[in-house]
Amino acid sequence: MKNKPDPADSSLRETMAARIEIKELGDPAHQKEITDSVVALDGVIEAKIENGVLHVSYDPLATSEKKIEQAIRSTGSTVKAAATDTETAHPDLPTPVNVEQSRTNLPS
Repeated sequence: MKNKPDPADSSLRETMAARIEIKELGDPAHQKEITDSVVALDGVIEAKIENGVLHVSYDPLATSEKKIEQAIRSTGSTVKAAATDTETAHPDLPTPVNVEQSRTNLPS
Protein backbone atom coordinates (compact mmCIF):
# COMPACT_ATOMS: atom_id res chain seq x y z
CA MET A 1 0.00 0.00 0.00
CA LYS A 2 1.33 3.40 -0.96
CA ASN A 3 1.64 5.93 1.84
CA LYS A 4 0.86 9.48 0.78
CA PRO A 5 2.47 12.18 2.90
CA ASP A 6 0.09 13.84 5.33
CA PRO A 7 0.03 17.55 4.41
CA ALA A 8 -0.73 18.45 8.04
CA ASP A 9 2.41 16.70 9.31
CA SER A 10 5.17 18.99 8.06
CA SER A 11 7.21 19.24 11.25
CA LEU A 12 10.24 17.39 9.88
CA ARG A 13 10.04 17.96 6.16
CA GLU A 14 9.77 20.50 3.49
CA THR A 15 7.90 20.10 0.21
CA MET A 16 10.13 20.20 -2.83
CA ALA A 17 8.99 21.37 -6.22
CA ALA A 18 10.44 20.14 -9.48
CA ARG A 19 9.96 21.75 -12.87
CA ILE A 20 10.86 19.23 -15.56
CA GLU A 21 10.94 19.93 -19.29
CA ILE A 22 10.23 16.84 -21.36
CA LYS A 23 11.18 16.51 -25.01
CA GLU A 24 8.15 15.84 -27.20
CA LEU A 25 5.39 15.32 -24.66
CA GLY A 26 3.15 13.80 -27.31
CA ASP A 27 -0.58 13.22 -27.14
CA PRO A 28 -2.76 13.46 -24.01
CA ALA A 29 -2.61 9.67 -23.50
CA HIS A 30 1.20 9.78 -23.33
CA GLN A 31 1.07 12.80 -20.99
CA LYS A 32 -1.26 10.85 -18.69
CA GLU A 33 1.17 7.91 -18.78
CA ILE A 34 3.96 10.27 -17.67
CA THR A 35 1.98 11.84 -14.80
CA ASP A 36 0.63 8.45 -13.68
CA SER A 37 4.18 7.05 -13.59
CA VAL A 38 5.42 9.98 -11.49
CA VAL A 39 2.43 10.04 -9.11
CA ALA A 40 2.92 6.29 -8.48
CA LEU A 41 6.20 7.08 -6.68
CA ASP A 42 6.09 7.18 -2.88
CA GLY A 43 6.38 10.78 -1.70
CA VAL A 44 4.94 12.45 -4.79
CA ILE A 45 2.09 14.72 -3.74
CA GLU A 46 0.96 15.86 -7.17
CA ALA A 47 2.12 16.13 -10.76
CA LYS A 48 0.70 18.34 -13.52
CA ILE A 49 1.70 19.08 -17.09
CA GLU A 50 1.12 22.67 -18.09
CA ASN A 51 2.55 24.64 -21.00
CA GLY A 52 4.76 21.72 -21.98
CA VAL A 53 6.37 21.41 -18.53
CA LEU A 54 5.83 18.81 -15.79
CA HIS A 55 5.39 20.36 -12.33
CA VAL A 56 5.87 17.96 -9.42
CA SER A 57 5.35 18.57 -5.71
CA TYR A 58 7.04 15.93 -3.54
CA ASP A 59 8.47 14.97 -0.16
CA PRO A 60 12.29 14.82 -0.46
CA LEU A 61 12.50 12.30 2.42
CA ALA A 62 10.44 9.80 0.41
CA THR A 63 11.66 10.34 -3.18
CA SER A 64 14.13 12.38 -5.20
CA GLU A 65 14.33 14.32 -8.45
CA LYS A 66 16.47 11.48 -9.83
CA LYS A 67 13.70 8.92 -9.13
CA ILE A 68 11.13 11.24 -10.73
CA GLU A 69 13.32 11.57 -13.84
CA GLN A 70 13.73 7.76 -13.96
CA ALA A 71 9.94 7.37 -13.83
CA ILE A 72 9.62 9.81 -16.75
CA ARG A 73 12.27 7.94 -18.76
CA SER A 74 10.48 4.64 -18.07
CA THR A 75 7.63 5.93 -20.27
CA GLY A 76 10.01 6.38 -23.21
CA SER A 77 10.25 10.14 -22.73
CA THR A 78 13.41 12.25 -22.68
CA VAL A 79 14.07 14.83 -19.97
CA LYS A 80 15.39 18.09 -21.49
CA ALA A 81 15.93 20.07 -18.29
CA ALA A 82 15.02 19.92 -14.61
CA ALA A 83 15.04 22.39 -11.74
CA THR A 84 14.15 21.80 -8.11
CA ASP A 85 13.34 24.29 -5.38
CA THR A 86 11.64 24.40 -2.01
CA GLU A 87 9.04 26.76 -3.41
CA THR A 88 5.82 25.53 -4.96
CA ALA A 89 6.33 24.43 -8.56
CA HIS A 90 2.85 25.49 -9.56
CA PRO A 91 0.35 27.74 -7.79
CA ASP A 92 -2.29 24.98 -7.85
CA LEU A 93 -0.09 22.32 -6.20
CA PRO A 94 -0.61 21.75 -2.48
CA THR A 95 2.00 22.59 0.11
CA PRO A 96 2.08 21.25 3.65
CA VAL A 97 0.78 23.58 6.33
CA ASN A 98 2.10 23.48 9.84
CA VAL A 99 -1.13 23.01 11.74
CA GLU A 100 0.18 24.44 15.03
CA GLN A 101 1.60 27.50 13.30
CA SER A 102 -1.65 28.18 11.41
CA ARG A 103 -3.59 27.91 14.69
CA THR A 104 -1.38 30.49 16.39
CA ASN A 105 -1.81 32.90 13.50
CA LEU A 106 -5.61 32.84 13.61
CA PRO A 107 -7.33 35.93 14.99
CA SER A 108 -8.69 35.47 18.52
